[in-house]
Amino acid sequence: MIQWKCFELHAHTLNSDGNFSLTELCSHAKDFLYDGIALTDHNTMSEPDELCKVEKIIPVISGIEWTTYYGHMLVIGAEKYVDWRFATSDTIDEYTQAVKEAGGVTGIAHPFQLGSPMCTGCYWDFEVRNWKNIDYLEVWSQPFPQKHFKNEIAFKWWTDLLNQGHKLAASSGWDWHNLEPDAPVLPAATWLGLREGAINTQTVKEALASGRTIVSCGPFPDLCLRQGDQIFYPGDTMKSGEVSLSIAVDENRRKKIWNFFEIHTEKLCLVHNGRSLKSFLPGSSLSWNENIWLSPGWLRLEGYGSLYGQKEKLLFFSSPWYIS
Repeated sequence: MIQWKCFELHAHTLNSDGNFSLTELCSHAKDFLYDGIALTDHNTMSEPDELCKVEKIIPVISGIEWTTYYGHMLVIGAEKYVDWRFATSDTIDEYTQAVKEAGGVTGIAHPFQLGSPMCTGCYWDFEVRNWKNIDYLEVWSQPFPQKHFKNEIAFKWWTDLLNQGHKLAASSGWDWHNLEPDAPVLPAATWLGLREGAINTQTVKEALASGRTIVSCGPFPDLCLRQGDQIFYPGDTMKSGEVSLSIAVDENRRKKIWNFFEIHTEKLCLVHNGRSLKSFLPGSSLSWNENIWLSPGWLRLEGYGSLYGQKEKLLFFSSPWYIS
């Protein structure tokens, strides 16, 4: 059974360039109603004993943000250290293969962040040839993701990669270093579909590697596709043909985090191979059940609505289903 849990997958502490101790970060994450976080300090990993001390606050998954001259990459749950220091722009495939062999999952962080001299290496300049070793792409980076043009470019790049036949999940990343006191903040969240709802390194890695992710800065869309007796979640592959679609937008989960920003879901849209397949105005029920016909390619759900009174803002989206 799959249960959806809410995560922040890109966070820093005093062990690199964050302003938080690990305990402070975990306390803030609990205040923001995350179910778990991934600790991704720059080029360093916390000791297991340190992580054990905060288990009672919130589950913490061990990770690292590779911080190189050619890009930043999130590595989650590797069982041994993989030395990143000699990676060059055209050898990244060797290193992502080594991460896979070490049991880790990989995600490209903020690919269109300003690079040197503003942020050395923040812009993704690695030449990836083997996309099978990249599990996910940080499509939304930083709080208030709709305000950043770099996220629009990242979303388009992700769509182009899907159209080229690559299988990539989407994530959001606060890139959390500090917290301004008394300043309202709207961070997106990455919802992970975890088996039995268990939060640990193995279930988080399995969800990311399988592509069971939903990104949202507001409501949570609970969705699945059925074909015969089988249920398919984002990241799954199904056969072309008729499927039964079920969507229910939950506007209660984490509502106190995003309600201040006047967020309301107004339209759901199914996108097939980069083009709108069907739109639905859910009204007050915020649910949708329908049979649809799918041809080969990929499919994702997008949710639009109001944000601070502005209309047609992208509020949430799923990683794709794949249709053979």
